[in-house]
Amino acid sequence: MKKLIFIFTLSLGVLTFYSCDIDRTPFDSITSEDLANSETSAFNVTLGTYSRMRAWTENWHRLFEYPSDNVALSGTTSDPLFFSYNFNRIPNSSRTAGFWRSSYQIVVATNQVIGNVPEGSSPSNNQILAENYYIRALMHFSLVNIFGKPYNQGVNNPGVPLKLDAEPLNHPIRSSVGDVYDQVEADLLKAVSLFSENKTNVYASKEAAWALLSRLYLYKEDNQKAAEYADLVINSGRFSLLQTNRLADYPKLAPESNSETIFAVKFVKDVDYESNGWFTIGSLYANVQGAGWGEMYASRPYLELVREFPEDQRNKFIQPVVVDQNVTWGLFVRNNLTYGWTELTPQGEDFVYTHGGTTKLVEKEFNERGGISYHIDTDEGKKQILIDKRLDLRNNFPKYFILKCSGQEDQAHLWSPVVSRLAEMYLNKAEALAKQGQNAEALELVNVIRTRAGIPQTGLYNLGNLGGKTVLDVVLEERQLELSWEGHRKMDVFRNGRMMDRRYPGTHLAGNNPRQTILANENAIIEFIPEAQLLVHEGLTQNPG
Repeated sequence: MKKLIFIFTLSLGVLTFYSCDIDRTPFDSITSEDLANSETSAFNVTLGTYSRMRAWTENWHRLFEYPSDNVALSGTTSDPLFFSYNFNRIPNSSRTAGFWRSSYQIVVATNQVIGNVPEGSSPSNNQILAENYYIRALMHFSLVNIFGKPYNQGVNNPGVPLKLDAEPLNHPIRSSVGDVYDQVEADLLKAVSLFSENKTNVYASKEAAWALLSRLYLYKEDNQKAAEYADLVINSGRFSLLQTNRLADYPKLAPESNSETIFAVKFVKDVDYESNGWFTIGSLYANVQGAGWGEMYASRPYLELVREFPEDQRNKFIQPVVVDQNVTWGLFVRNNLTYGWTELTPQGEDFVYTHGGTTKLVEKEFNERGGISYHIDTDEGKKQILIDKRLDLRNNFPKYFILKCSGQEDQAHLWSPVVSRLAEMYLNKAEALAKQGQNAEALELVNVIRTRAGIPQTGLYNLGNLGGKTVLDVVLEERQLELSWEGHRKMDVFRNGRMMDRRYPGTHLAGNNPRQTILANENAIIEFIPEAQLLVHEGLTQNPG
């Protein structure tokens, strides 16, 4: 018998949510009558939904982050994540199938509560309803941005099925992108109207709904509302940017201890730590405390961008893996998009190197804001270099570990993925203002983030030191710097009609069909609908090849 996607059994004993003091007695088979008549039942089902989101975040992260220009994989793999990473998508990917399945399982769980808990019966019931409306909105919004084209490419483009009930045999067909966005907006506004408590940031909140509305309106290019809702969060008084000297510790803090996090999916110390952290998101990015594959590294363009200012604390999210402190390398990119390096010798505060039998001084170049880059002569012409001690290599790729998804509470790859945080709100508003021609105000907000990052006053932007960039260029660049490895970059590029430029070393350039550049209007920017769903879901249509 073919398995129907929307069948959902409320058997949540193994999904107990550990971040609060509750009765952990296993239970199952919660009925609609139970939900309608018992606040405890609705509360427990919702806790189970939060718990289910832990597994959901794995493919959520991979599908949004791996197709970006923030990452460089150092080898090929049989894991279908490779086909999302290199834009050679396949219709039978277990990654997209898992994301689809877990997203809709969560949606059905929210619908069990929304459909059976009476609105207005008590403040606590309203709170539970609000949390479920928020989660349903987050699921549909995430789904439509993986399987549907950006909103500004056409509201009538196919989106995803809108599942608004808990009936297992009701299989809706794909709604349009515009209709999905409208439903997400309606659910979030409904949630805002119902919230009655201020819980910690591992639960949905009014501010989390405002934050997601700000992102939704930004993606819709309703820039006035995007700025308004960002302001609501910024001015709420509930959140504050981490101090500069704490920024590098962002992933190490339990979310409830982080003043900047608006909403995160909670992972718990000593509980969510399977296989010593080997099969976690952070494991592919780094080896920490002896655990982790450490095979996907910070990309060359990201490294060049963040290293413009050595003071930038975001450099600390990257760990070059040094194997010899006594040797200094200048690493450059060859024309065939592989790494090369030459040894450098200190000379006072500078470095020298040998090229063509001649000793030369490494050239320093400063941009309009005092940002620095280094250059040398090679057989292929002048090249920008990164200066590091001799690094460990994997398949000739220098190891630049990413630490942003590891180390929570000093466990190697424990991490609570952040859905929304305050820095995004500043940058949402900055982008919205830039698109409305309020350029000076947009740069002021960018500078808030740059100042917090530790960049000196001379490195801040003004209308006279943009170096040929537009204000929107500057905002998007800062979004890349600040929101790296949080699942924003792919959407930021394509929803703005820009090209994903992947002309840098990595195994995305391996194989018979390497994609060095991907345009925003290509079909490849969205994933195929999982093939298995087409077989069991009458009327479901596939995305174009």
